[in-house]
Amino acid sequence: MAAGDPTGIVGLVANPMAGKDIRRLVSAASPVSDMAKVGIIRRALIGAFEAGAAKVLVSDDRSALARRAAEGLDGNVEALELATMSTSRDSQRAAAAMAEAGASTVIVLGGDGTHRDVAKGWRDAAMVTLSTGTNNVFPRAVEATLAGQAAGLVATGAVKLADSARRAKVIDVALDDGGTDLALVDIALTADSFTASRAVWRVDTLRELVAVIAEPASVGLSAIAAAVEPVARDAAGGVHVRLGEGGRAIRAPIAPGRFETLAVLDHARMATGASLRLEGPGVLSFDGERDVILDDGGATLTITADGPWVIDVAGALQAGLHGKSRAR
Repeated sequence: MAAGDPTGIVGLVANPMAGKDIRRLVSAASPVSDMAKVGIIRRALIGAFEAGAAKVLVSDDRSALARRAAEGLDGNVEALELATMSTSRDSQRAAAAMAEAGASTVIVLGGDGTHRDVAKGWRDAAMVTLSTGTNNVFPRAVEATLAGQAAGLVATGAVKLADSARRAKVIDVALDDGGTDLALVDIALTADSFTASRAVWRVDTLRELVAVIAEPASVGLSAIAAAVEPVARDAAGGVHVRLGEGGRAIRAPIAPGRFETLAVLDHARMATGASLRLEGPGVLSFDGERDVILDDGGATLTITADGPWVIDVAGALQAGLHGKSRAR
């Protein structure tokens, strides 16, 4: 079954840890509480059922966010029976299980890291993105009620995926040890030797950066790339930036309420399909989070255009409205 094929089933992945990382301590970022997430999930569920969704599959977690949100609702909400580890693997495994269970679309609550995890579990997922993380470059801010409604319209076939969505760009990574990975926004090579708290917040360790979304109205590492060579999310390709002592000084918002001065040595555009070699030692950061230690060897990065589908909420609702008008 291809992404977006109408089954009437909507998935919902909510990361309980999104919006709670170390950047609350080193920037002016505000936390997103569990109660706020419960309210967001509840509104998304209501929207999905309003659009005619037959069932919503939800990820489970130790905070029982989705179960709490579904209490008293009219509609078939089913929690996945998966062991929770309170790591990024939870979102990845939940997305894979939803694809296996026949979900047509998936609503994702989180930041760039959570959406990356979902894409790793279900690469061609038809996503509705809800930003509840720290750096929200990939997901957009949208009212959850409407997000749920858009997901339901596509899941039921009332709106065709091709009429309301676009495929996201991906940075595919081939590691020398044979492993693979991906990012949806940016990959950075830092001079660190450990992942520690994962979030990148010390800019003096940054060495190289590749971004496929580098929009000026963004916060995070991609804002560094945007300061020298903006690349829109719907434009082809990306940009490679090298940083280091002696480079041109720029200012960029690397976290909410935190600007830093960085030294850019040079930068170059990268076309879709282009590859780039990054050499260790160091640590690779994926969408703002340190994840892979390169002791020896390195990694090859390739920009592709076959990532998850991203549903445009306004476009889906507009298409749904036209469909109802024709039906009358």
